[in-house]
Amino acid sequence: MPELISKEDARLCASIVKEVASAQGLVREPSAIGRLTVSVARLYNEGLRDRDQLLAAALLLPK
Repeated sequence: MPELISKEDARLCASIVKEVASAQGLVREPSAIGRLTVSVARLYNEGLRDRDQLLAAALLLPK
């Protein structure tokens, strides 16, 4: 079973998802937000832990 992340790290990922969804106009599209959440989690698991780097990479993801 994979190791759980801390509350602080979960909040970081959630804030990135919220900010990117707002910037891309995805606020009312649950499936798009779900895909974005999975993508941000993958970026986080690949080692992007800095907020600015994670946000920049998430903004480059296709809609």
